[in-house]
Amino acid sequence: MLKNVSFTAAPGRVTGFVGPNGAGKSTVLKAIAGLVSPDAGTIKVNGTEFAQSRRPGRTMGLFLSAEWLPEQATAAGIIDYVCRLQGLPLSWGKDTLERVGLAGAAQNRVRTFSLGMRQRLGIAAATVSRPAVLVMDEPINGLDPDGIAWIRTFLTSAASDGATVLLSSHHMAELAETADDIVMIGDGRILGHGSIGDFVSHLDETGYYLESPNPEILLAAMAQRGFRAAKERGGILVRHTNPTELAAVALESGAGISHLARVTRSLEDTYFEVLARSASGGTE
Repeated sequence: MLKNVSFTAAPGRVTGFVGPNGAGKSTVLKAIAGLVSPDAGTIKVNGTEFAQSRRPGRTMGLFLSAEWLPEQATAAGIIDYVCRLQGLPLSWGKDTLERVGLAGAAQNRVRTFSLGMRQRLGIAAATVSRPAVLVMDEPINGLDPDGIAWIRTFLTSAASDGATVLLSSHHMAELAETADDIVMIGDGRILGHGSIGDFVSHLDETGYYLESPNPEILLAAMAQRGFRAAKERGGILVRHTNPTELAAVALESGAGISHLARVTRSLEDTYFEVLARSASGGTE
C-alpha cells in the first residue's frame, strides 16, 4: 500500500526510481500509466492527467515488460500495428527498429527472439511515438553489455533532447552512470529523493583513508583528540575530519602520513544504508 507518495521527475533529466521488491515501485508505475487508480491525489504526466491527454502515445511511452509481445507476430508487424493505432507514419516504425538494433530481425517472429531482443522490441513499441515522457521498468534485464551501453545512451540522449525519463532499476552501478536524480521508495513511502549528488551526500560522513609509517602512534593520537578512527586494511579510516586536521595530528605525534585519500560513498552504499535506517525506524 502506498503512503502519501509524492515526487517529480523533471524534463531533460533521467530520474532513477529505486527500492526493494515489494516497496511499491510497480504500483506507482501502474498508477502513472493509469492501470490502477490512487485513493487520493493526482498524477500529472507532462502537465496534465494522462487520461485526459488528447494524444496519449505522444505524451508518454511506457515499458513495464516485454511479456505482452505476441509470440507469432513479427517485430515489424508489432511496430506497424502500434504506428497505425496511434496514427503515426509507418516510416517511424522502421526508424525505431533500426534505432533499437532490430532492423535486421524485423521480419522474424517474436518466438525466435532472445530475452534481450524482446526487451529491445518492447522499448521500440514504447518509444516509436517519440513521447515527451518515458517510463521504463527494468529495461536492461536480459541485455548484454553492448545492449546495456546502448540503453544508457538511448535514455540519456532522450533526456538531452528534453524528454522526461523515469527509470526503475535494481542495477545501482548502471543508475549511477545514467540517472541525474534518484527517488527511493520503501514500504510504500518515499525514503529519499534528489539529485544523485545530494542523495549520496546527505548521509555522507566525510572520511579519509590514510597510511602512516607509525599507524599505532597515529591511532593513539587520534583517539586522544576524539577522532573517529579505525584500522582499515593496511591503513586507517577516519570520519568527520579534514586533511588539515589530519596533517596537524600526524605532525604533532611524529607519526607522519605516507598516503591520504578521500573516501567517497557509492549510490549502492547509500541505497543500503537508507534501507537499514528505514528498517530501524530512522528518519531522513
